[in-house]
Amino acid sequence: MAQRPFQTGAVVNLTAGESVKDAVVCTIPAKKRFEIKFLGINGFGHPNQPLFYALQVTTKSVHGIYPVAPTGISELAEPEFPTRYFGSQEAMLYADPKSDLIFSVARKEATGNVRVFINLCGMLVDV
Repeated sequence: MAQRPFQTGAVVNLTAGESVKDAVVCTIPAKKRFEIKFLGINGFGHPNQPLFYALQVTTKSVHGIYPVAPTGISELAEPEFPTRYFGSQEAMLYADPKSDLIFSVARKEATGNVRVFINLCGMLVDV
C-alpha cells in the first residue's frame, strides 16, 4: 500500500453579522484515503467571543463531525482582530476517496470580523 505525506489547509472568514460558516478544505483524490494525523488552528477575533471549530470527515460513507478544542488565547495589538485563539492536536481521522473535508467555524455573538486558519497533515494512502 503506497502512502505519501500530505498537508492541506484553509481559511474561514466570518464577517460582521455571520455566526457560522463552512469551508471545503480539500476534496480527497480518487483511489486515495487521507489519514489525518495532526491539525492546527489559528483564529483571530474578539475578546469574550469564543469560537467553535469542527472538522467534518466522511469515513466509510459515514459523515462525522469532530469538534476541535483550542488550547490558548492571547491578546494582539491589532484593532481588527485583537484576540488570537489557537491550538493544535493529534488526530486519528480517515477521509474517504472523493469526499470533501469540511472545516466549520461558529460563534454566538456575530459582531466584528473573524479569520480562522486550519492546517492538517497526515498521509495519503492508496486504497
